[in-house]
Amino acid sequence: MMSRFKKPLEDFLASAKDFAVIYSTSSAPLVSRNTRRICILDSSFNPPHLAHYAMAREALQYQFESKMLQRDQLSFVLLLSVKNADKLVPQPASFEHRLAMMQLMADYLHENLDVDVSIGLTSHAKFVDKSVSLLNYIRDLSIEQVKLTFLVGFDTLVRIFEPKYYLPDKLSDSLNEFMKTTDLFCLTRPDNVNSYQNQVDYVRHIRHGKIAHIPQAWSDSVHLFSFDNSEDIDKLGSVSSSAIREALCQNPDQPVPVIPQIRNYITENKLYQ
Repeated sequence: MMSRFKKPLEDFLASAKDFAVIYSTSSAPLVSRNTRRICILDSSFNPPHLAHYAMAREALQYQFESKMLQRDQLSFVLLLSVKNADKLVPQPASFEHRLAMMQLMADYLHENLDVDVSIGLTSHAKFVDKSVSLLNYIRDLSIEQVKLTFLVGFDTLVRIFEPKYYLPDKLSDSLNEFMKTTDLFCLTRPDNVNSYQNQVDYVRHIRHGKIAHIPQAWSDSVHLFSFDNSEDIDKLGSVSSSAIREALCQNPDQPVPVIPQIRNYITENKLYQ
């Protein structure tokens, strides 16, 4: 499976493209005339895990703009940046393993959530640039009026609104168009009551103009959610790829919160040992 992504990855790295779709669960294109919203899960996928699946499930069930979209109006993208801010030299072998696991997750999402899923590559590190590259891809297909929705954790939400990443420009100028075309669907971490309340307060403070560098209107594009049932909170509330890698490094045979297909792939390829 890993080898199927070797050439598409190499071709993308050698090209001038900043976004490309390299796999889809359907023969249909990423967007069609019916598509109204694309949900994008951007991660290192090292490895993909059950919290990723749960975020996708919640986003697809969420009533954005107080209405539920039909499945043929929704599309889903697992997005991998092959040029992140901390590692300027791509490592194709590592990316190939991640892409193989992303395919397993894409197929699982498609089968269980009844949604078309694509795997996308981007050369960008910042969300604002990723958004522009996707919108340009969509507009090249002569399709308009598609809303992008990035699924993010709370720490990522705070980083997106951190002014230092956009200097010397102002945050409000840098993200103005981004916040018009993009929603942020944010998973809150219920580590403890105080932490959860701080996360809720952060968005409330934006809404009431208490964070000077963030325009109040942007709060309309930020959608907070947390897992409702205690089982999800207990199992998924603190899941992270780094914690999974650390656990497997200590004991390759111990259970970890990933789908069975990815668990088998990790074992067969002796990853994270």
